[in-house]
Amino acid sequence: MKYALKQKWFSLGKNFPIVDEKGLEAYRVDGSALTVGNRLSFRDRKNTELAFINQKMVSGGPAFEIYHGDDLQAVVRKENFSLKHCKFSADTSAPDDLHAEGNLDGREYNFVREGRTVGRVSKSLFGSESFGVEVGRGEDELVLLASAFVIDLCCQAKAAG
Repeated sequence: MKYALKQKWFSLGKNFPIVDEKGLEAYRVDGSALTVGNRLSFRDRKNTELAFINQKMVSGGPAFEIYHGDDLQAVVRKENFSLKHCKFSADTSAPDDLHAEGNLDGREYNFVREGRTVGRVSKSLFGSESFGVEVGRGEDELVLLASAFVIDLCCQAKAAG
């Protein structure tokens, strides 16, 4: 399944939609929680929280925990800080961890598990105002979407700073 995210999605106190390949709102990310803490909430069309991202500060930099309800599904961390490139991995509850490989700053990369591509982020999946996240069959779409949000948040903040 493919999903579109606006390239300039981040705005404190705002909700922003994630639309599917048919242009229908599949999820909504509630950014208002960022005004009181370090939390992003993923909600369905009925406003039910399905997942959330919680930022923690740990030695070595921030870690972003992705939860479904009370169940921790993944921890996304920035790897080996580089002035040229962002690099991330996600420790997941699945047997093998996810890694983001490619041009993360440019929103052109793959999610890889044990050398196999399980998702893709690309500006070419949708129009120029959006970038797409393609989720492979059998993968947890909320974990991949949330991971893409974390990567975009960190890489775009680095580019702006």
